Amino acid sequence: MKKIFYALAVVALTYSAVSCTSDDNTPTTVIPETPTEKQLLTGKWKMIKGEIYLNGELFQTEDLKSENCDYDFYELFENGVKNEVYHDSEADCAQDATPGTWSYNASLKQVTLIDDEDGYELLAEVIEINTTSLKIKLISDGGDAFPEGFEVFMFLNK
Repeated sequence: MKKIFYALAVVALTYSAVSCTSDDNTPTTVIPETPTEKQLLTGKWKMIKGEIYLNGELFQTEDLKSENCDYDFYELFENGVKNEVYHDSEADCAQDATPGTWSYNASLKQVTLIDDEDGYELLAEVIEINTTSLKIKLISDGGDAFPEGFEVFMFLNK
């Protein structure tokens, strides 16, 4: 939140400095808008690492890359369509794609992914996001919440 406030303050100061010039022939600088979290979520996100915590203690860390294959990934499109791609290391890294939909609840900071084929649902809270990295906390997997004291985090990169 502080970063957003700081960015808005910089934009406001820059705008006032540019708009107060006396030279009408001077071109104005257009500052791009800060993207929303939903806009940041769109794109191809490689599944890099997973962490499991039990009662606040790190229990397990796992590199999510399939042996010699590329990283599995989520691809989230602006229109709410998603594609989830996994690589089969036993079949020359063949890709297995699962199409579906996704949505983002900004007030709860939660992203929902639903598979078209069987309605399988994954619900996660966005912990950190920027243009190149994403950290999510899984809330429910297949509609089942995780037991008390059990937390699963995923780290993804564009």
